[in-house]
Amino acid sequence: MLDYLRARRGELNDWLTREGLQHTFSLPTYLLHRRTHPLVAAHARSPCLDAGSGRSPWKPLLLDMGHRVVSIDVEDRSGDVDILTDVQDMPEVAESSMATVLCTQVLEHVPRPWQALREIHRVLRPGGHLVLSVPHLSVIHEAPHDYYRYTRYGLAALCEEAGLEVEEIEESGGLVCFLSHGFSMLFLCTFGVLPGMRRLAWGINLLFIRLLEPVDRLLGGASVYPCDYVVLARKPHTPATEDGSAA
Repeated sequence: MLDYLRARRGELNDWLTREGLQHTFSLPTYLLHRRTHPLVAAHARSPCLDAGSGRSPWKPLLLDMGHRVVSIDVEDRSGDVDILTDVQDMPEVAESSMATVLCTQVLEHVPRPWQALREIHRVLRPGGHLVLSVPHLSVIHEAPHDYYRYTRYGLAALCEEAGLEVEEIEESGGLVCFLSHGFSMLFLCTFGVLPGMRRLAWGINLLFIRLLEPVDRLLGGASVYPCDYVVLARKPHTPATEDGSAA
């Protein structure tokens, strides 16, 4: 059963990505996109590094904004990865060469996230921003490469240790949001793969998402049971010495 759901989920993700609807799979993806999109739109500058790009969901937006995008991942799921490399060690990406780094729903799959954040710090220009998202509540996925879940305190400590200044950490979704994901997956993977039923199933699921959103806002307890976190961090400018020159 699990293998069946994984295979159907992959098919649906491919279709949703082609349609630009990848954020509408479930309430967690919907709310996470709504938290992350404004940060990307406000802070992304060129060139942008999409670290762990997956199916490259942010690339259309970044290209529409006129930015140059470099996509990296350990495998090429989208056919659009520029560099096959590991975010924990990116020798192909020059030091201080990126104005923005996006790393969304990646660090839970990285054995050494502290090393990944050090590498992100290395490739960012001084003053450049990192937009990061990670789960706090999530089912096991991409096994066996599913290593961590995060808290706001752990994220702040990891960013600080890597030399990044945290500007914002926000919760996305709560306990109701997390529990609803299983329903969306089962519903879409059952009816969304039937001939001629894909768009109808997607529309019904989207209605479910929108009806459940206020319930999660009232009862989800996002401050205690956050589904995901979204982080905006910045690489500080090189501190000046006493005579005013750069250190």
